Amino acid sequence: MRFLKATLLLALLLISAPAPSQVVTVWPAPQGAQVSPITASTTATTGAFSATLTGVANRFTYICGFVVTSAGTTTAATVNVTISGTVSGTMNFAYVFVSSGQGLLGVALPGCITSSAQNTSITVSVPAGGAGTTAALSAWGYTN
Repeated sequence: MRFLKATLLLALLLISAPAPSQVVTVWPAPQGAQVSPITASTTATTGAFSATLTGVANRFTYICGFVVTSAGTTTAATVNVTISGTVSGTMNFAYVFVSSGQGLLGVALPGCITSSAQNTSITVSVPAGGAGTTAALSAWGYTN
């Protein structure tokens, strides 16, 4: 009887605990006098556009996320949004300029991604969306 109660209790605990894939893991940004939050934002119409987190002498640049939004594109188009200047090389994300409604791509990078070297800028680039496009791009991070 004791074994049955113990087994039932263990089963209940396992069922009520979150699976590892459901646990949010976030690394906080470093704290202290050296951390300087930075942002970059731009708007665009029919051409390509970018936002740059500018590098600082003797510091690494980190990108923690970005958001691309658009509306009004005459013909829907899928493009490749890139992040360059990062430690592992260029990062790629697919984005769709929608022909009706609003397109949205929001990417949060838990733990943030560092630049390839000190005093190196990180740039998020979006290719042209086409005729009728109205778009915006914002990126955020910090230097340390």
